[in-house]
Amino acid sequence: MSFTRSPHSRRRLQNLISSLLLFAPGLLGAQDAEVDFQIPRITNPPLIDGNIGELEWAAAERVLLDIETTPGENIPSKVTSEALIMEDGEVLYVAFISWDPDVTQIRAFYRDRDDVRNNDRVGIVLDTFNDERRAYEFYANPFGVQMDAINDDVNDRYDSSWNAIWDSAGRINDDSYTVEMAIPLKQLRFAEGLDEQTWGINFVRRYPRDRDYNISNRARDLNISCYLCDIGKAQGFSDLQPGRNLEVIPTVTTSYIENRNPEAGGWVAEDVDPQASLDVRWGINQNLYLNATINPDFSQVEADRTILDTNTTFSIYVPERRTFFLDGADYFNTYLNLVHTRNIAAPDYGAKLTGKSGKHTYGLLAANDTATSFLIPRSLSSSVATLGEVESDVSIFRYRYDVMENSTLGAVVTNREADGYRNTVTGIDGVFQLTNTDTLTVQTLHSESRYPTAIQERFSQLPELSDQTHVVDYRHQDRRWDWWVNYVDYGEDFRADLGFINQVDFRRLTLRAGHTWRWDDNFFNRIWFAADWDKTYDQSGLNLEEELEFFLEMDGPLQSRLSGLFGGSKTYFNGYYFDEQFNQLRLTFRPNADLFLGMYVRLEDVVDFANTRLGRSLRLGPEITYNWGPHLQMNLEHTYQEFDSDGGRLFTANLTDARATYQFSARSFLRFTLQYTDQDRNPARYINPVQSRSKSLATQLLYSYRINAASRFFIGYSDSGFQNDAHDSIEPTNRTLFAKFSYAWQP
Repeated sequence: MSFTRSPHSRRRLQNLISSLLLFAPGLLGAQDAEVDFQIPRITNPPLIDGNIGELEWAAAERVLLDIETTPGENIPSKVTSEALIMEDGEVLYVAFISWDPDVTQIRAFYRDRDDVRNNDRVGIVLDTFNDERRAYEFYANPFGVQMDAINDDVNDRYDSSWNAIWDSAGRINDDSYTVEMAIPLKQLRFAEGLDEQTWGINFVRRYPRDRDYNISNRARDLNISCYLCDIGKAQGFSDLQPGRNLEVIPTVTTSYIENRNPEAGGWVAEDVDPQASLDVRWGINQNLYLNATINPDFSQVEADRTILDTNTTFSIYVPERRTFFLDGADYFNTYLNLVHTRNIAAPDYGAKLTGKSGKHTYGLLAANDTATSFLIPRSLSSSVATLGEVESDVSIFRYRYDVMENSTLGAVVTNREADGYRNTVTGIDGVFQLTNTDTLTVQTLHSESRYPTAIQERFSQLPELSDQTHVVDYRHQDRRWDWWVNYVDYGEDFRADLGFINQVDFRRLTLRAGHTWRWDDNFFNRIWFAADWDKTYDQSGLNLEEELEFFLEMDGPLQSRLSGLFGGSKTYFNGYYFDEQFNQLRLTFRPNADLFLGMYVRLEDVVDFANTRLGRSLRLGPEITYNWGPHLQMNLEHTYQEFDSDGGRLFTANLTDARATYQFSARSFLRFTLQYTDQDRNPARYINPVQSRSKSLATQLLYSYRINAASRFFIGYSDSGFQNDAHDSIEPTNRTLFAKFSYAWQP
């Protein structure tokens, strides 16, 4: 089977995509949905203290949550909740009364915001544009600890890194727990100028016991693959008067740093250099927002999770955590990850305009970067290139037009340039909801790149490059069957320096079919089995890989999940073909409210990339989380890998990430983190020289106090060190004392 690309086949693919994009807008018009309830207007707001006063909430609309949507499929729920909702023209007020037959079994812990997924919790989903494409989600546990997110239903992305400024409180009572929320309308985006708003709304309760039960006010049709087109509708917010919608967030950071060269011995202190920054978020109106930053704060306080990257040839993805880039980030989403703002490492300034007007959604971002780095991807590996202290200018444009009931057309442009360097990507895309269960996604892109002499020589790149990438993706999902057909074609010289695309010069066809079995009352409540076949060629026609995989997922008691991946492939690397085999199992469960246990096992015959031969790898990943009362949580993750080749040990690697957090309240915590790696190698089995031992140790002690999502104080201490063949023990190399304060001022 061959996928050799010709100019004629490329033109046929482009003509097919162009035809779909031209004719799709007229296929089906939007339809008005029936409204389920009205949101009443009040004049006296309630006190948000977790105590639902009868008089305070007397005017609220009341909605019953009594339908279990998972694991049972739309059956009467084991427990019920009542949601109360009202608004005063500036704030949306939501309350929940969640009855429980045994409140001693309620799973509630004091945690930092966005860290309550395994708690009892209640929440509301708000499709504020009523376009069934994007929604805000707000949740709180019985102590009022918050969790919020953006649900991009078009691109199937869920972003819990988004944070809004809102108020919540909760308390546990004799027969229930109660939660109150106050969500300022200026934290939301919606169509302005309407006599009355119509929003998609869904109320949700998570009830984690032997199973993790999802309870809602509305049945969930599993034969509808999109979520937001299956939730209810509500009306309210008549005659809204636009108010001042401005946030000004100054931030101050400072640190005292000492570094040590083990060969020299002594510690050398850096100058204390306090930094100030300013972020501004201005709602020009309720559907158009401007974000701007000067000398932005991009200091990352909390340590990332460590990843064992031994025996890999591709760059590893690191998620974005920085505040300026997170607000409105979903406005730049496309099927391929073309906007990964972590690539903008050290800007002096930045500005972003995001909005939605009718069927038009748009985003524009401009910034500079004083430390320009980017990926050089290939078919079998990728490298990180840097221009050093060369400043580059960044600009990104994204546009999307809503067609049919749940479909979109879009365009994207990204550009990054400096003296002697430029990368530009342009493209169009479409997501078409063909039926309730079938979705077609297409994307076609063109890139042009220019590299300076240093990059040309170091990474064997031509002075100027240009190429294309195409994607056609078809998915079917109903309550029992799912299948997926995907074809991607990455040109050899395609580059997306502002995104995360770490492999090019390949064409891959993937076919997958799966079946799901569901039971309301059985030992296993869900079993999913699927088979997947894919074949990959480079652009010259060389067969890079042919792979067959089998997937298994089983959900059972004690919130257990068993996941399996089994298969094999014929894989090309460095002039040779290798027969790889892999067997992977992951088991997780929660025997009680306080304990989580997990184990990952992968046994495989896999290419030894350092020496171009087949090796045998065993990887183990135990994990344990223990909650010692409502305030203290301890987490331990360990990864162990042993790798043999030619009958002998090539390397043994260990990685440990241990954390202990004492959460004083929903606002403040103290956390200790230890990260340790240890790699033992046999240099005699390597073609190129390697260290026989590599160790590293990093620790951090961090205190945080949070007023709200944008007003926060940090103070902490961290240190790190390493060991190699030149040292008998881990040598300290860095110690840092740091502090950071940010405050959201809303005039």
